[in-house]
Amino acid sequence: MKRLIILLLALVCFSAAAAPKNPKSFVVNTEKLGKEVMGYAGTTPVEIYVVDGKVDKIVALPNNETPAFFQRVLESPIFTALKGKTVKEASEVQLDAVSGATWSSKAVIENIRLGLKQAAKKAK
Repeated sequence: MKRLIILLLALVCFSAAAAPKNPKSFVVNTEKLGKEVMGYAGTTPVEIYVVDGKVDKIVALPNNETPAFFQRVLESPIFTALKGKTVKEASEVQLDAVSGATWSSKAVIENIRLGLKQAAKKAK
């Protein structure tokens, strides 16, 4: 009986270790991808979280944009409009720049575009 239990435990452990990771869940960081994409005061990198092939969230990374203006970008639909969409669907969405923070928002949108392009390659 002990042998059977040990054998079953070993089988369960081996199965869990051998199970493939979900290739459709990953994070794309645009610090390098968008190193030439400039907002008003520098780069505006983002991280795009993809879970089960769909955009889960987009997070702004530290940047040198004027905080008051960048806050307008953070509060805009740019960071929420793609949630729940597949990478392909998200890539087809036309995001609008934010009035009063045009340079910053256009740079963020370009970083998202570059990140989604990279995500499409990973999701295949």
